[in-house]
Amino acid sequence: MPSVRINGAEVVVIGVLKGLVKDEEKLAKAFADYLPDAIGISTSKEELAALRVKETHSDYELSTLEQIYKVYMEHFGEVRLPTPAYLKAIELADAAHLPLIPIDLNDVEFTDLYCKRIRGLDMVRESFYTRSIKRRKYKIGSAEEFALDWDKKVNRAKGFRQLERDREEHMALTLRNMSSKYRRILAVVEYERSAGVVRSLQSVKL
Repeated sequence: MPSVRINGAEVVVIGVLKGLVKDEEKLAKAFADYLPDAIGISTSKEELAALRVKETHSDYELSTLEQIYKVYMEHFGEVRLPTPAYLKAIELADAAHLPLIPIDLNDVEFTDLYCKRIRGLDMVRESFYTRSIKRRKYKIGSAEEFALDWDKKVNRAKGFRQLERDREEHMALTLRNMSSKYRRILAVVEYERSAGVVRSLQSVKL
């Protein structure tokens, strides 16, 4: 797992795959090995609040893209939504009485950036991709390889790529802010964004 030192603190970034149940064990091991004093999680504050309401988990409805993603990801193990690794992060933080901090854009911030970055042509391309998704081929050598290939294809329009970079930079900024208060931070980040978050953290070491 990559780590970055900032403000005398250490941030360890663990990339987790959306839906993949076995990443629960991966996260639990990372937590036990590192023993953080705070956890950052790549959700918005609104998403984190929803994840804490266990009664609603069974109501999660998959979009068309998520349904296809699930079929491919099941080549590598059981898949369940909401993402099991995120639920495990909540469990671990609560059991250890550690702060669990959402590091992604909140709903208002995301909406503002979406309106700024996504143009009409980007939306047309996204719609075309969704309609043609079943005909496309993906790299399935590993779960990580598939996730990156899927992400590359889904976000091939310039506006969507920039929006994901904005998210990475925001998450890195939140982690940098956390480093002024906590010494050992475990950042639980969706795998596709984890490398970008690390690069952003490394670009400005305060």
